[in-house]
Amino acid sequence: MILLITSVKNGGITVELGSLNRAAEKLRLSPTMVGKHLKLLENNLKTQLLNRTTRRISLTASGGEYYHHCKKVLELVDEGEERLRNDQLIPSGQLTISCPEILGKKRILPFSLNYMDRFPATHIHLSLTDRLVDIMREDIDIAIRIGEPPDSTDIIARPLTDYELVACASASYLEQFGTPEKPEDLFKHQCISLNGSILDQWQTTSFKENIKNSRLTSDSSEVIKQGAISGMGIIIQAKMFLEDAINTGLLVPILENYPLPARKLNALYLRKKYSSARVNFMLEALQEALPLKK
Repeated sequence: MILLITSVKNGGITVELGSLNRAAEKLRLSPTMVGKHLKLLENNLKTQLLNRTTRRISLTASGGEYYHHCKKVLELVDEGEERLRNDQLIPSGQLTISCPEILGKKRILPFSLNYMDRFPATHIHLSLTDRLVDIMREDIDIAIRIGEPPDSTDIIARPLTDYELVACASASYLEQFGTPEKPEDLFKHQCISLNGSILDQWQTTSFKENIKNSRLTSDSSEVIKQGAISGMGIIIQAKMFLEDAINTGLLVPILENYPLPARKLNALYLRKKYSSARVNFMLEALQEALPLKK
């Protein structure tokens, strides 16, 4: 049984790396030994799991189905190992974290690098996307999200620090078009990709319908920021993302007498994953690094 589990784990690593040689290097085994483990699996199952060529390997139809089920088994094996390591208070294993692009680059990436430096046995896959991921279907361990957490009995939210917003423009833009003194003044200005739900916090729902949009639009936060620095218009973005540009004078905060309410920031995870030592360690570290303001 132990030999079969070892063969399953080694086979899974081989599939993920796409090469017997790379798998052997990671496992610190010879390619011949990794091949023997795979052969043991195929003999035991009486079916071919992998197509092998001189350059690469690929899953057969049966191998793909078997690999899908084995991933669940390997998670249980890893969790058993984690529980043993948990007694020594040393987190380890693979973690997948999803978060918005701005937050990921400014806060979660530096945090993750520091975390892996503290705990060398931990491996982190950081997915930066503004898309609302499905943590149940996409096998996400922790999803860091802005706004209200979902109403679900399966998903738990850990509150983190507030996500502050600020309205800005370049000095050259304000010199040419004037500085807005109240939110209604935005009707007369070029505004780059202002989020409708944010504007509703200033005024009624119809407020955003009267906002004049800039000639520049993008789904990239970095593009919007550079557009504002270049004088294309006014933006509202995360304070953490704009603080460098503000401190160097590239952008100037406006409407400071009308502060936008901070948005909630939560670490979401599946209830069933809370028992996982690696997830629990990460949640505690996140709350320590991004504490909720009192």
